[in-house]
Amino acid sequence: MAFPVTLLADSLSSAEAVADMRWKEWGRPPEPADPEWWLETTVREAGREALPVTFVAHDVTGDVLGAVGLDTYDLNERHDTSPWVTGMIVRRDRRGQGVGQALMQHLERWAAEHRIAEAWVGTDLALGFYQRCAWTVQETFTRSTGQRVAVLYKKLL
Repeated sequence: MAFPVTLLADSLSSAEAVADMRWKEWGRPPEPADPEWWLETTVREAGREALPVTFVAHDVTGDVLGAVGLDTYDLNERHDTSPWVTGMIVRRDRRGQGVGQALMQHLERWAAEHRIAEAWVGTDLALGFYQRCAWTVQETFTRSTGQRVAVLYKKLL
């Protein structure tokens, strides 16, 4: 099933739904707990031709199904590599239906079109998802927050 994927910059009305999904998933320490922070960050990441950019998947009625971003960095401990996949989220009731893969394919295509040769992603819960999307584990480490994170890599060009 194909899901329309657009730049958040082209559908800023979707920012609140994306921010709400992200806040519900991650809005507790060590991440910020304030829903306004998630909305401000989501809007800030709504670039078009330069990083950060965010892509949004919709269903045929226009409801937001998920989102993913690409930014210069994501993990404070890994500023030596760039860019990073950020804020990957799919609505809970739509997980396992190909929304995440559609978002990743769109992000990877956009990155290649913009001459971005490689990218990284850090995850503590979605390792299998990224591996199914052909990302390769580079390392696993414990962040300063105590969170154990796998860092994955993919060549895009």
